[in-house]
Amino acid sequence: MSTRVDLGILKEMRDYGGINVDACINCGNCTAVCSMTTDEDSFPRKLIRYAQVGMQDEMLGSKDLWMCYNCGECTETCPKQAEPARFMMAARCYAISHYDPLGISRLMCRSGLAASIFTIGLAVILGLFMFTQTATMAPESLKLFEYLPYEFIHNGGLVAIVFLATVGLIGISRMVVTVGRANNLSFKSFFSGSKMNWWAALWDAVVVQSLGQKRYRDDCSAVENERGWYLSKWFVHAATMWGFLGLLAATLLNWIFDIVGLKPTGTHVPIWYPVRLLGTIAGLFFIYGVTVLIIRRWRKTDGAHSNSRTADWLFLIVLWLAGVTGFIIEIALYLPEPGMWGYWMFLLHVTVSLELLLLLPYSKFAHAIYRIVALYIHALKPVPATETETAQAAAD
Repeated sequence: MSTRVDLGILKEMRDYGGINVDACINCGNCTAVCSMTTDEDSFPRKLIRYAQVGMQDEMLGSKDLWMCYNCGECTETCPKQAEPARFMMAARCYAISHYDPLGISRLMCRSGLAASIFTIGLAVILGLFMFTQTATMAPESLKLFEYLPYEFIHNGGLVAIVFLATVGLIGISRMVVTVGRANNLSFKSFFSGSKMNWWAALWDAVVVQSLGQKRYRDDCSAVENERGWYLSKWFVHAATMWGFLGLLAATLLNWIFDIVGLKPTGTHVPIWYPVRLLGTIAGLFFIYGVTVLIIRRWRKTDGAHSNSRTADWLFLIVLWLAGVTGFIIEIALYLPEPGMWGYWMFLLHVTVSLELLLLLPYSKFAHAIYRIVALYIHALKPVPATETETAQAAAD
């Protein structure tokens, strides 16, 4: 199989945040210090080398691209200040942008000003859309946007949601093709026998590695010097992820129960109602994890948080607003007279939550999806036969 070379990758890496990658001399210190390195996984050195020589398919097709948890150890030990941890973040942004057919990820990752304008503009559009949906909840004095055509905003919003979701699926499909091509895997091999059957591969990728974060807990935790497990990087990362998934599950279950008639009537649902209890616990985890991440990025506590782009801050702010406004709404529901602030808080919460979901395929959250896909594909990759096995097969 021939290797395609693109010498412009290194320049693009600088645009995505890997500004010092050309300083790398391939000494191997980053690989030696990384606790995630194995005989098969020698990152970030291998990926940096791919970028330096322009091997785009090999870089995008490597699962190492999605395995890094950004602990920052490699950056702190680099003798040339090439900032390999920052390169890994830039490489993931590059990959997400490569799979995005709309170019939104490219816009968000490369320009702080453009990312800010796009995020705020989308929030305004969504806010107006949600206002037309909930205007009947407000008194006449709050119907500030009656001059906007309701049908236009309503129908346009639905079309936008379906369109963006479709684009996200296209991105995943493009990744499957790219990773499969780089590893000589056919589409049939995704559902046929190999090193692991497809079900075991899916379980390992989703439950063991992504949700359970096995390698993060077993390998990366050994290099941490922080006090208390609740401040460990893996737990903060897990709290954010588990909290988000729990809130999403609670929202979906609440919607389903409402349709089938299982949801209690009225707004004052008991706190011990299973769906609300799930949302409350998940929300606490979510807010805790995001708050710690914001504090660490603000204080620049280590190499992993010392360099922040505008997109990083925008992502964390949207996450934090979604979690906090949700809790404020829950408090308002149990007050006898919450006042109009409860209505406006509801509008803000729905707006930022919808924006978070719409930006999922283009923001840093996208790596959670792409990571699962990459791990699944590589789990199906056949193991090269040993000489003994080859001889035995020939004899049979």
